[in-house]
Amino acid sequence: MLRSQGVETTIPSRGKFILVNIPSYELIALQDGVPALRSRVVVGKPAAPTPELLSSMFAIQFNPAWTPTPLMIRNEGLHYMPPGPQNPLGRMMFDLDDDEFIYLHDTNEKGLFKREQRALSHGCVRVEQARALAAWALGVSEQEIDAMVARGTTYSVPLPDIIPVALVYYTRFPDEGGQVASYPDIYTDRLAQK
Repeated sequence: MLRSQGVETTIPSRGKFILVNIPSYELIALQDGVPALRSRVVVGKPAAPTPELLSSMFAIQFNPAWTPTPLMIRNEGLHYMPPGPQNPLGRMMFDLDDDEFIYLHDTNEKGLFKREQRALSHGCVRVEQARALAAWALGVSEQEIDAMVARGTTYSVPLPDIIPVALVYYTRFPDEGGQVASYPDIYTDRLAQK
């Protein structure tokens, strides 16, 4: 369905695959080429855009600490946050193999997912259905994910199989019903207006 709509990303017909379309603020987890989970996401704001990239998810870190970049410390006065309910990464971070320090993660600001315009992060992708995504990626129940979080310590769990992840940028993209919808060009339009 995606290919017929001009989405050029090669989606494997077997195994797990994660596709994040930045302009539609959406993550689709596919199993054997079929959507298994759709989730709203928050992406990078125009000043810190989420890059298009192909990567792979290899582990999930539970109860992560958050360390802002030197630029975030200097420009925004942000500081290290220990694991816990106020942590910007929430209760889990999905480790991606990329050199841009881009991750998928939970968040402590669940209300952001109710907004229509969700280009609000520093470049990483916040996932509304993080708990369900973790269960799907690890092949366990959501109750087992809750138990992993409840341990309270920071630790990583390797995935049984590495999952390819594509962060893409399509302003015309199929919605849940398969109808092609148009989305604002959140980076180019905003930059052109300044």
